[in-house]
Amino acid sequence: MKRLFSIVIMLLLAVILAVPMAAQEASELVIWSQYDLTDDESANAVTLREKIAAFEESTGITVVYEQVAWDQLAPKLAVAVQSGGDVPDIVEAGSQHIPSLLDAGALTAMDDLLADEEWTAELTEGDSQACVIEDVRYCVAHNVRGGMSYYQIDALEGEFPKTAEEWLAASSEFSGEPFLSTQFAGRSYGAVEIMWWPQIFSNGGRIFDDEGQPAWATEEVAEVVEFNRAIYGGGALPASNITGDFSDAEAPWIDGNSVSFRGGSWSAIFVPGLLDAVEAGEVGMTGGIAFGDGDAHVFMVSEGWIIPSGAANPEGGVAWIREFMEPEFLSAWASAQFGIPTTEAAYAIGGFDQSTFYSQVDEILGTQGLYMEQSPYYVESLDALAVALQELMLDPEMDAMTRLQEAADEVLNRYW
Repeated sequence: MKRLFSIVIMLLLAVILAVPMAAQEASELVIWSQYDLTDDESANAVTLREKIAAFEESTGITVVYEQVAWDQLAPKLAVAVQSGGDVPDIVEAGSQHIPSLLDAGALTAMDDLLADEEWTAELTEGDSQACVIEDVRYCVAHNVRGGMSYYQIDALEGEFPKTAEEWLAASSEFSGEPFLSTQFAGRSYGAVEIMWWPQIFSNGGRIFDDEGQPAWATEEVAEVVEFNRAIYGGGALPASNITGDFSDAEAPWIDGNSVSFRGGSWSAIFVPGLLDAVEAGEVGMTGGIAFGDGDAHVFMVSEGWIIPSGAANPEGGVAWIREFMEPEFLSAWASAQFGIPTTEAAYAIGGFDQSTFYSQVDEILGTQGLYMEQSPYYVESLDALAVALQELMLDPEMDAMTRLQEAADEVLNRYW
């Protein structure tokens, strides 16, 4: 009897001791995001820093913040989950990485966690397309952005080429400075997303098949390669578009050496005065390039929050998302991102429909926006394709179909 009593006492003590430990865990929230909170020049960093301070004050939860480079957030999280390492409680994620993180077992299904959150009823289609997979929610998107083309209205007499045929005709008039366009087509998966993918899809091609394997070694993709070779070879694009990084592609437009610029709604972050020039009617906005009978398209992406598998404080993560999605804050955050907020309340509060810039962003994304095809090896595959496309652009004698097939085989042999 004494032994049984001792066992009961020990079990009660274990429960009592566990309570403060759980409370201690719940009082801390580990966040991974891309922003440098010490950067006072970044509206995004300043806004996030202020939100963290307000969240800590309102909830009593201490935020442990870690800055992770944007292109490393998804890979670092996947490795942490699969290796059994320390996992954050909430992570910033782009829509293009959700399926691969799901495939890696790194995402928590959020439906039960968010079951009592009334604000979820206001989430837009831009959120659901990115975050709800086979009727299960794995993220909450806070804004939607996408590819845009900007052009000097006076230089092009108010008309911007919208089809492949019109681009070829216009390129003959801009064989050197000022260039017809500047755009990022370098050695990075981002170039495939922003420049190549919308054109390929318009021409009836694909990047990935239904299993996520490379499907780009086709005539439709080769035709898009030849189109861009003709534009570049005729001198309508600067060499920095092909050999430089993202910022090098912006420089000709900023310097006044290009009559158009292909970037995104986010370009207003990096290009001085862009939003003001659009609002003043000096710069026009349009979408993608139509090929043949295909419609024009632009790359669409949403950013949002995920709760990883194995998070110590998922309830704290929900509290963070709840405050983040408050209409006043969400409106300010989307404006800092130059994106469209993902709730109707935030859209109305921010007066997005009263702005020429945001009205154009909304219309172009609504009519042309496409989320990227997915693969469990998304970044790795697109990086391999970007290398092949850069080589094809720089060497007009290289056979497009052969090099595209080599890139596909490289990915298949390595990952499948």
